[in-house]
Amino acid sequence: MSKITDERELLKKLADFGLSEKESRVYFALLPYRDIGSSKLIRATGLHGQFVYDALEKLEELGLAKHVIQNGRKKFSANSPKRILSLIEEKKLSAQSVVRQLQDRFAGAHEQDFEVLQGVNAFVAHQLAMIERVPENSTVDVISGPNDQYFTTLDDEGAAEDYEHIRAKKNIRIRYIGANSQIEKFKRWEHERKHWTYKIFPGLSTGLVDIGIWQDSVIFNIYGNPLLSFVLTSKEVVDGYREFFEALWNLSTK
Repeated sequence: MSKITDERELLKKLADFGLSEKESRVYFALLPYRDIGSSKLIRATGLHGQFVYDALEKLEELGLAKHVIQNGRKKFSANSPKRILSLIEEKKLSAQSVVRQLQDRFAGAHEQDFEVLQGVNAFVAHQLAMIERVPENSTVDVISGPNDQYFTTLDDEGAAEDYEHIRAKKNIRIRYIGANSQIEKFKRWEHERKHWTYKIFPGLSTGLVDIGIWQDSVIFNIYGNPLLSFVLTSKEVVDGYREFFEALWNLSTK
């Protein structure tokens, strides 16, 4: 892929995060410099001066850029691109607040809801949303799937560290029932991961499905192509599966 194509793709992705095309171009032009004047930015971006000034103002509002005064003139520089992650998190929290308010108004709010998610991106986004939403000091119970694809998938997508950080911070406990073939990995995980414990159920199959029992939902993850998640939100179903899990847990060994 050429450098020009790479830059176009990056600009397009910045636009996906809520920046206008002009703001994205100005931010991209700022990245290689420590302190740069507006006239050089105008030349670098090929934009009209007013567009550059407006973009700089917006970028500073978002915390993506900053300036200093040198000899009476403003010099601009970019803040770390990691700031984009904070912006996404702020938008997510705002969206969650709006959803909660809308949910209160949802006509005919259902006691039972069913949702199907398809693909790795949808799976990862939903799991991160679930761990954010679950109350502190909760317990999530898991009946093992195929070779622990749940955590492996999160890790492959760069989300495992955030997931574990949130889980540890909120003191969320995981109880995991698996098969004999997984015991060595489980021993290591129990040592490495906070609030994580396991038991082995003799003869348990590690097929394509794992089952996660959360506070208000039961999630069936099927690790095929594509990855599918079936999310059933129902207090009665959760209570039933929790009772089933407790029975398996009591019959399992370490």
